[in-house]
Amino acid sequence: MSAPVSSKSVPTVMHLIDTGGPGGAETVFAQLAARLGQRDTRTLTIVPREDWLADHLRSLQIQPVILAARGSLNFGYLLSLIGIARRQRVRLIHTHLLGSAVYGALLGLITRTAVIAVLHGPTDLRKLGRLAGVKRWLLRHACSVVVAVSSSTRDALLAFGLPEKSIILIQNGVDTDHYSPGRASELRDELGLQPGELLIGAVGNIRTPKAYDVLLKSAALVLARVPNCHLAIVGQGDESAMQPLRELSASLGIAARCHFLGFRKSTPALYRNFDVFVSSSRSEGLSLAFLEAMATGLPVVATRSGGPQEVIDPDVSGVLVPIEDPEALADGLRRTLTDAELRVRLGQAARERVVSAFSLEAVLRQYAGLYEKLLPKEL
Repeated sequence: MSAPVSSKSVPTVMHLIDTGGPGGAETVFAQLAARLGQRDTRTLTIVPREDWLADHLRSLQIQPVILAARGSLNFGYLLSLIGIARRQRVRLIHTHLLGSAVYGALLGLITRTAVIAVLHGPTDLRKLGRLAGVKRWLLRHACSVVVAVSSSTRDALLAFGLPEKSIILIQNGVDTDHYSPGRASELRDELGLQPGELLIGAVGNIRTPKAYDVLLKSAALVLARVPNCHLAIVGQGDESAMQPLRELSASLGIAARCHFLGFRKSTPALYRNFDVFVSSSRSEGLSLAFLEAMATGLPVVATRSGGPQEVIDPDVSGVLVPIEDPEALADGLRRTLTDAELRVRLGQAARERVVSAFSLEAVLRQYAGLYEKLLPKEL
């Protein structure tokens, strides 16, 4: 739990994000707000609406401030942030995603407060619109440090025009004590799977970069050759995104064995229902679901979409295939599904890789070091 509001001796850190639904960036936001708030700072979280993230923060004993952020440059929103920062004596601003980085940078300039801006993937820097130059200037000149969660994100920031010295790489991490190997059957029972049937799992919101259309085309090739197999896609998506995928699944003749499950809480038990985890992304930072699956000891088949290459040693701790290639993805899945010894070997190596290099505690230490450097010495 964060320190009480009345505490005058503890510096207040404003955590700012402009999305509120379930997702990897939102989960990291909540993790850092909760865990860093236990390290001699007071946590103040600003979220745009009542949604999954607000509820999740409350479950972590953090009461969020709900402040709607609409439009590319909302001066009313900025003025509200300024008022909150001054009333709450904010001493550090910690933002996630590009939209919040822009507002956080403006707020930092006006209130003379240090800003940490976390970018979660190359897609953060696409479709920047007419204010691209302003956003670039703010990231370059008004943020104390820009954090990239993956090398691919760092490369995108460099291509965007940020100097290398302004970017720090802090890769995402998971609680490897919580996400640990095991087996579960609740989801398998829900889907009516019989003993001996295999379940491929994909976890991530239904968005274009996740390339679920490619996954479905691959699944059709796999299910034709591995008849005792099903695919489960776990992730939130609106009807405009879901309907084309349902129609594609039906046209490929796999609807009976392709299950769109919507949002499910990310738990070790969820992953323990899967036999193989798959990521079909076109572009990826460092997916939290990806790391959670590996920590749970799952063999992973993933596209070379950015983040996966930073984690997986090919054919040692997972299988890597080209993006936008249904046949290659299908081949990687078939090899893994039909070789039980390979699944065990890949899963064990995946777990070892995450434990050694992607623990949440290591991530927290790096952010705590930034806090120590950027927080004013006298309140």
